[in-house]
Amino acid sequence: MVQVYSTLFVVEADIIKSILEENGIKCILLDKHMGTVYPAAVLDSGIRVMVGEEDSDKAHEIIREYLRAMKETEQ
Repeated sequence: MVQVYSTLFVVEADIIKSILEENGIKCILLDKHMGTVYPAAVLDSGIRVMVGEEDSDKAHEIIREYLRAMKETEQ
């Protein structure tokens, strides 16, 4: 598995995981529970979104589109 994204926010990690899974990409979140129980423990690496290497390009594209859409709604 390879890391395609990291965040300090549990909600953001869950949203990205859901979006990836809706697009047929299996993924896991590393350190999610640590970020909930003891947030300081994930300050360096964040909550990591991991996918299979074969899905990494598609996952990056989906995440970029999500972040672009989020940025547009903030304006």
